[in-house]
Amino acid sequence: MKKKLISILLATAMVASCVACGKSDDSKKSDSTEKKASSEQTLVFNLGSQPSSYNPDVSLDDSTTMMSQNVFSGLLTMNNNEEIIPDLAESWDVSDDGLTYTFKLHKGVKWHDGEDFTSADVKFTYEKIMESEGFLASALSAVDSMECPDDNTFVIKIKEANAAFVSNLAWYGSAILPQHLYDTDEDWTKVEAATSKPIGTGPFKFVESKDGSSITLEKNEDYFGGEPKLDKVVYTIVQDPDTAYESFMNGEIDYLQNVPSSHVKELQDNSDYNVGCLSAGRRYQMCFNMKGNDTGKLAFRQAIAKGINREEISKKGTAGLQKVAYGFYPPFLEWAYNDKADIGDTDVDGAVKLLEDAGYTKDADGYYLHLNLEVFNYGNYEDCAKVIKSQLKEIGIDVTVNPLEEGAWGEKVSSGDYDLCMLAGFQGPDPDNLSTRVGTDGAMNVSAYSNTKVDELLTQAKSLTDQDERGKLYKEVQQILSEDLPLVPLVEYAGYYAAPSNISGIPFIDTDVNDIAPYNFCKIEMK
Repeated sequence: MKKKLISILLATAMVASCVACGKSDDSKKSDSTEKKASSEQTLVFNLGSQPSSYNPDVSLDDSTTMMSQNVFSGLLTMNNNEEIIPDLAESWDVSDDGLTYTFKLHKGVKWHDGEDFTSADVKFTYEKIMESEGFLASALSAVDSMECPDDNTFVIKIKEANAAFVSNLAWYGSAILPQHLYDTDEDWTKVEAATSKPIGTGPFKFVESKDGSSITLEKNEDYFGGEPKLDKVVYTIVQDPDTAYESFMNGEIDYLQNVPSSHVKELQDNSDYNVGCLSAGRRYQMCFNMKGNDTGKLAFRQAIAKGINREEISKKGTAGLQKVAYGFYPPFLEWAYNDKADIGDTDVDGAVKLLEDAGYTKDADGYYLHLNLEVFNYGNYEDCAKVIKSQLKEIGIDVTVNPLEEGAWGEKVSSGDYDLCMLAGFQGPDPDNLSTRVGTDGAMNVSAYSNTKVDELLTQAKSLTDQDERGKLYKEVQQILSEDLPLVPLVEYAGYYAAPSNISGIPFIDTDVNDIAPYNFCKIEMK
């Protein structure tokens, strides 16, 4: 399994948003009045954990990724509609043979410490990622050469046509780093810029961090995208979503992520709040440890799949807000989605028969086996896991649900010391994302799944330019996954965000704000 395991649930995922509205009580109106009266605009946003690093190209937990979009910039990025848009690059051209990419960069960009940003920083970053095996290293293996004709031009030549190349440059782990701070012999996770003083070109500058409590940023008046309207951004670290919700309702948090399912409707019905929804292209999945003594057996995985009732998980685990996930790739890219590859209907008797035919017998407690299920301690993961626990009990399997903070989850799963785990994360913008999840040694292949045919199909699909032909190969991959079952699809993701109606410019809520990354706060204004 790849040593740098990542959890990408919400972070830099760029998606279509849905908007609803909602009324606050008088205490909240009072808080809002006090903020409007203040000459300094400070936005408080909740994170579920302390960022594991300030180097966003090596640590891609959700908290690191969310914060990094305000401190760093990429060559390209994606907006809340999953569209690739310029960032440090003003524009780019691709040669007729699809092998040469020429990027024109913004002029006059400066790092937060006043040093000039140039094309050399881009070249250095990509070389550093490859050298240090960052998340983007696999995608950058397609590169044949990189050149900097001048300070504002960057040229990449790739070895062969690659339909997913540009989308990878706009995806996770692609922040451009300052060469003058990272060009050392020191491990890139241990330089000062990665541990305590991140320097980027983004809309906000790092001020301070109170470990486990808060992170403060101040606006970058020289931001190439325009001076931010906010003066400060404070990330408050609150692990429990219900506690975060109470803080939001008390006016202590201005912009809330992970609104608990039980409170979504009341906020949508309250005109003093605006609510946005992060959805398409991501889903909850339960992954098997393919190297486990029991979870590594196909018959056992088939039994688990038959014991799962996704409709019940949706209803009881998410209050019906997260719909059933069918198939082995989200349906948001219809041309790549195989609607015929699925796990089938719930069949408790069939599941029990599979277990007994495989030689399992019940112990004194009436169980064939006892398993652990590792889940994140936020969102609806734990609620869904409790439903799964109840369902698998019906087929004679005892499940212990272990809710963990992201860092602890990553360590547990990457060590291989687990039975089952749940994760989500954006699976676009290109179906080549499957390579990271089910390709041998893929960075998010938490199951440690390996199938030579799958690897061959994924490699072939990436090299094609005809969408229909690519789609056929991805559909074949999904059919194989439905037979091998390294994972089980559960429910489509739906994460809700909320803010008082006096706050505007939030991409997930104001869906017309689509020319920046979704966690870039440069256009947020508190009126």
